[in-house]
Amino acid sequence: MKALLFAIALGVSPLASAGPDVTPQAKALMRAGAASQPQARALFAQAAGQGSGPAAYYLGLMLKNGMGGPQDSAAALRSLELAAQRGVAPAMFIVANLLQDSDEEKARYWLDAACDLGYPEALQQKSVALAEGQMGYAHNEEQGHLYLMMATHAMGHRPPEP
Repeated sequence: MKALLFAIALGVSPLASAGPDVTPQAKALMRAGAASQPQARALFAQAAGQGSGPAAYYLGLMLKNGMGGPQDSAAALRSLELAAQRGVAPAMFIVANLLQDSDEEKARYWLDAACDLGYPEALQQKSVALAEGQMGYAHNEEQGHLYLMMATHAMGHRPPEP
């Protein structure tokens, strides 16, 4: 029962079959040019519906940038939030930035989550936010410097893209 509730909370149909991972094929189509991007978008949507965090991330990027179809900011945010919920650090970082002006608390939540995963850009952004007292973080230059050092280190140990 818990697994069913968890799947529903993540927006995944518990009846969806896992199937093969089409993310590499869809990424190639996305990068091949405008003519193949609608097909990439459809593959990402299918895989995201089957539980793939990376597919939800790339679908969100395509929706945000109008690749393979019309631009849809609201759908992009939903897809990127789904990817963030599924542990995709770059999605967490983008969601934090998209929400920064409308929901500072939620933006901080996602920025902190991306920092917890060692995502370099998130660490760097949090270092600035702490040093300048932005995004609802208390002004703390010492902690800001610590995050900057962590970001510098993380840049040299970047994980592969999702």
